[in-house]
Amino acid sequence: MQKVLAQLTNPVIPEVIGRGAVDKGSTAIGLLLSRVFAGLFLLAFITGFFYLVTGAMHWITSGGDKAKLEESRNRIIHSIVGIIVVASSWAIIALVGQFIGLDLENLPIPTIK
Repeated sequence: MQKVLAQLTNPVIPEVIGRGAVDKGSTAIGLLLSRVFAGLFLLAFITGFFYLVTGAMHWITSGGDKAKLEESRNRIIHSIVGIIVVASSWAIIALVGQFIGLDLENLPIPTIK
């Protein structure tokens, strides 16, 4: 008996997800994971930059108040440290990926054949 259901394809789903083949499905999952991680890094960088801008705005509008200046200074320092941490973690992951031969754009997911 032939496995007819295994050969059915969905014309609505794009080719990236595959047509039921294990290798294309695992590639799609790896691509999804790499895009999620890239999105998280981008979100962390944008958040740190926004925090830096709001700290600068608080500094400008502090009006010479010592407490507000100190709070603004701490906010700016924390945002710069956060941006450095995000950038260095991305660089470390990219460097380790180069050393072990891992393609971060297409993460391979092991499959059972």
